Amino acid sequence: MICELAEPLYFRRFASALALLLLAAGPAAAQVQPPPPLLVPLAVTQLEERSRVEDLESTRLISLTFSEAVAIKDLLLLLVRDTNLSIVPDEDVEGSFIGELKNLTLRQALETILQPFALDYSMQDNVVRVFRRRVVTRIFDINYVITRRTGSRALGASTAATGGAVATSAAGVTTVGAVAPVGLGAAANAAGAFGSGGGSSSEVTGSDSGDFFAEFDNGLKTLLSADAKYNLDRKASLLQVTDYPDRLDKVALYLEAAQLRINRQVQIEARVIEVELKEAFEAGINWNIVLRRAGNSVSLTQRLAPSTSGVFTLGLDINDFSGLLRAIATQGEVNVLSNPKVMAMNNEPALMRVGTQDVFFVTTSQVDAVTGRLLQTTVVPTPITEGVVLSVTPQIAADGVIQMSISPSVTERTGQAVSRLGDTVPILSVREADTLVRVHPGETAVIAGLMQERIRTNTAKVPLLGDVPIVGGLFRREERRRRKTDLVILLTPTIVTPGAMTEITAREQERMDELKK
Repeated sequence: MICELAEPLYFRRFASALALLLLAAGPAAAQVQPPPPLLVPLAVTQLEERSRVEDLESTRLISLTFSEAVAIKDLLLLLVRDTNLSIVPDEDVEGSFIGELKNLTLRQALETILQPFALDYSMQDNVVRVFRRRVVTRIFDINYVITRRTGSRALGASTAATGGAVATSAAGVTTVGAVAPVGLGAAANAAGAFGSGGGSSSEVTGSDSGDFFAEFDNGLKTLLSADAKYNLDRKASLLQVTDYPDRLDKVALYLEAAQLRINRQVQIEARVIEVELKEAFEAGINWNIVLRRAGNSVSLTQRLAPSTSGVFTLGLDINDFSGLLRAIATQGEVNVLSNPKVMAMNNEPALMRVGTQDVFFVTTSQVDAVTGRLLQTTVVPTPITEGVVLSVTPQIAADGVIQMSISPSVTERTGQAVSRLGDTVPILSVREADTLVRVHPGETAVIAGLMQERIRTNTAKVPLLGDVPIVGGLFRREERRRRKTDLVILLTPTIVTPGAMTEITAREQERMDELKK
């Protein structure tokens, strides 16, 4: 027994004690009884201090079939048989199971069996507890501004039988050309012309309105159980939900997906160019020639079908904007009217307006129908916008493609009209469009074909003599030339990511440094 249980330490102690006994017996005894040979200790089986705790995935696959009802508690005991796991169901765990389980892990089996009975489980060490599912409360952060933004736009024209009227509006800004007779209102005669009979109308309207909190509230209701309670605090941007854990996980996924999309941001760079066409290109800019002459500066990415109004859009990848301008300049004189930039959130309208705000006055009179006496005269100031108004609403798809709802409007004062009451009002030239385009980030959507005929007066005179009063007209000659202009609007959207924002900031800094030189 000693040899079988001996350890090296025990053997050393035994050998030392034996040596002491031999020395005590004297030298003779030491010579008579030599020390025993060293004994090699036998190997002892090492038992683990603690057996490995099995988890719900490492157990063997379970296959069970029950054609008759078996109590849930009995079935739970069968699931952990021949494992190192213990299972403890609560007293209120009830129900019976009929069905077949094939090649399931213990976790899969538990979820399959317990879920229909509103039961749940938890695991600590190697003990599995089964209990009735209980609601818990979780608080979620909502990172979105509570401001609700709306935008509307309208593009249309109409003529009425009684005098007629033509009115246009873009991005919520109405442009009016002349004052109508008393009683028709200030929107009449916008184009300075009246219909003589009949009537017609054409209109395109759009509205951008979204309430994230209201829409999220509607989506949240579809994810919660009948026992759920929740409170959406807009001011604190918090969502408190009391429901079952699996339902709360669905709420978390939905909130994460919604915030990921609404918090996307786009930078839109717009360029508004007016081209006074040469006589050879009075039909409009020939973009095939422009692309050939631009060379590597520009490449065509998509050609979109033209609209019935003559306005068309196309997609370009512009490497060098200066090269594009030089190519367009071969067909006419180029004038860059505006180059605004704006940041826009996903599905949020952005408005860019560059120009002047002017005012004209409309006089309204009230007359007594019996006596014809003037009762009251009211003068109302009416604002007008001269310049460029651009409304854009971007939407970023899951694949990164950007859709844009675009409504550009360019207004220009071309003259003035006088009403019969003596009011002087401006006559405006209006060029508008309303379209929906789809481009990749960094591509440029081009809106062209907004043609206008312009009359330019040139005066030729003999020096000095042409300026002499009365007789100077004999030495002057005025020439009226008609020229057509084409309006080109280029929009380049870029999805703003942390890396893109750094690049945009660097480019802007370089541009500012160039302007300082």
